[in-house]
Parts: sequence; structure tokens; C-alpha cells
Amino acid sequence: MTGARNWALIMALVVGLATAARNLPASEPGASEKQPAKKSMTTISCDDVRIALAPYVWKCTGSGATARAEATLPGAYLKLAFQNSSTLGLLVDGTANIKCPSSGMPVVDYSVDDGPFKTIQLTNTGEVYALPLAQGLEAGKQHRVEFYFRAASFNVDRWAGATGHLRIAGVQLDEGTSLVAPRQRTKKAIAFGDSITEGVNVEGSVPFYSNLLMNNARCTWFPIVSAALDCEYGQLGTGGQGMIRTNTPMPPLPQTWDHYDSATSRLTNGLLTPQPDYVYCAMGTNDFEEKQKRLKHMDITMAYTQWLASVRKSCPKAIIFCITPPLGWHAPEIQAAVTARKTAGDQEVHLIDTAPLKAGFRAADTATSLAGDGVHPTLYGNAMLGAFIAVEAQKVLSRTH
Repeated sequence: MTGARNWALIMALVVGLATAARNLPASEPGASEKQPAKKSMTTISCDDVRIALAPYVWKCTGSGATARAEATLPGAYLKLAFQNSSTLGLLVDGTANIKCPSSGMPVVDYSVDDGPFKTIQLTNTGEVYALPLAQGLEAGKQHRVEFYFRAASFNVDRWAGATGHLRIAGVQLDEGTSLVAPRQRTKKAIAFGDSITEGVNVEGSVPFYSNLLMNNARCTWFPIVSAALDCEYGQLGTGGQGMIRTNTPMPPLPQTWDHYDSATSRLTNGLLTPQPDYVYCAMGTNDFEEKQKRLKHMDITMAYTQWLASVRKSCPKAIIFCITPPLGWHAPEIQAAVTARKTAGDQEVHLIDTAPLKAGFRAADTATSLAGDGVHPTLYGNAMLGAFIAVEAQKVLSRTH
């Protein structure tokens, strides 16, 4: 058991610190994101099974030329591999972003052949266009691409509208190109969280969402945990959301977790498909109210317990991990919800208490060892948080599976 735990710790730390090291300063977008017109190009729609979309987060509609994959929140990704092409363009449907202010346009990261990640904030709206990701590649060689929805505006209606969403139509490659199914990890996971899981201020502390280049969902705790446990993952973090309170147009988690947006269910016949191996919940930081300039925590026990019961109906075989906020808020209530579910016969609900890291966080709007503003983890803070959660999850799996 000790070896397994040590492996999880080392793996999570290496992934976390390597992610931080590879995250280069955000590059300025080019003068034009449109790929120059080129003869003999092949378009492959986003519903091609060889384009590996992150599970649970892409709302897929249409087929062939009309196929679209739309992500509401940062953290969504895709992977693909191809050969016999020297260029690659991602087809982005900018009609989703009409009327989005330029400072609030989606920000994306991508890496080609395990090279350093590059960052672009999209600028085009109102049309489908090719965002160039690679040119001048060796045509006879197989190439790999990872593409991530890194950050999005907070000042648009994420829930009922699409203004800040990322909508893709497919990829564009040289004629005669063949896609190759990319390697997929063996398990699947989904996580629900707030601005910490969304990656707010990972790259530096600024007033919330005032500079989207400071946000980075790719470098948060959850991708680290997923890498350590060999999971493809769906990341669903949105700033301001809580279990019973929200200070955004996004309703509380119990009303949103099973939907892509206000109109579209995430479930198929009542089930989350494919069934996740692991479900993580990292909620609670926003469940408070202000009275006379003092914070009063709201009791989330009942809402959390009922939410766990709903998740179990849709994910009957998943192992569920309930994570206390790094500030330590609501830890007794989250423990009570876990205990209530176990008492009801659900033995696959587990608490992960982040108390050992609590000293690195404080709700005082001042920098700490793990958070630039006391609340939102830095790159290093996310590496430590991800390593801790991975080890604790591994301990549970070693005991029970």
C-alpha cells in the first residue's frame, strides 16, 4: 500500500510541477486568426470518433457538416493525432460569440507534438473560421495535438446564453490526411467546483476576471488528480457557484450539475454517459451571506446530502469524493452529508479533508504560500492541492478496491 501511495504522490507532484513549468506566458493573438486560403484541404467534422473530446463537458449537436461541439465552461479539451499533413486548423464557430466583448472572448491553449503550450484569445465572431494550430510540420510523420478551453468571461450569461462559450465544428488538414485515434486513459472522472476548479488567478492575482490570461483551467488541481489516476475527465468549475448560494446568473450546483446549459440535459435516460469511475465535488467556498460586513456561513448539509443522492441515481457505480474547501469552510456539514449517505447504504461516498493545507489559505484578500489572494491557488498551490487529493483518493482506493 505504501508503494501505491508514494507513487500517487510522486506522480501528482511531477505532473503538477511540470504543468506549471510548461505554462509559458500567454502569447499575443496574431493579427488574424483566420488560416490563409489554401487549396486541397480536408475538413473533418467534430463528430468524427477519432477526435477525442473530453467526456461530459461538450454539448454535441448535428452531424457531418452541421456537427458542433460546445463547451460552456473552461476545462474542456480535445485530443487528436494525424499523419500526412503539414498543417492543422481548428474550425471554430464564432457565431456563439456574437456580442461578446473582446476582453471576454474565450482563451485557449494548445500543444503540438508535446511542445510548449501556446495561448490565444479568440477574436473572430459571427462565422466559422479556421484557427491555425500548426504549419510546416513534417507531412510523413504522425503528429499529436492537445487543445484546451483555458478561460472564459464571467460577465456574460454562461447558463442561458452562449456568448462566452467555445463552439467548434471540426478540424482542417491537408488533403489525403488520415486521423489516428489518440491514446485514451483507462478511466473517466468528472469534477464540480467553483472558481478554484475553474482556475481563476492561477497565473497571477488580479481583480477577478479582469484579465482572462491570468485564469487557467488546465493548470488546476483536477487535471493533476486525473493524470495521477489515469483518467480522461470532465471539468466543471464556475466562479461564484455554491451548493445553495450563487452570486452569478449560474444557479446553485443541484440545479445545474446534470445540464450543459439551461436548456440541455447532460444525462441520457437519466444516466451520465459513459458512466464515470470517479465523481469529485469541491463546493462550499461561496455558501455564505454577508450581514453587517461580516460573513455568515449557510448550512449546506441538506442540499449536499440530497445532491449526493441525485448523483448516485445517475452514476450508480461511481466512487464519489467530497472535498472540503481549502479554507476549511463547511467541513462539518460535508462530513455530515457523507455520513448520511453511508448510513443510507451508499458506501462509495468518501470525504477528502484538505485541512493539512489550510494554513496555506486565508480569506483575507492577502497572499499566502499557496494562494496569490489567499483563496485561489497559484500554480504551486494547485500542484500541492492536486497532489494531496490524489494521495487521499489513492488511500481510499487501496482500502476499498
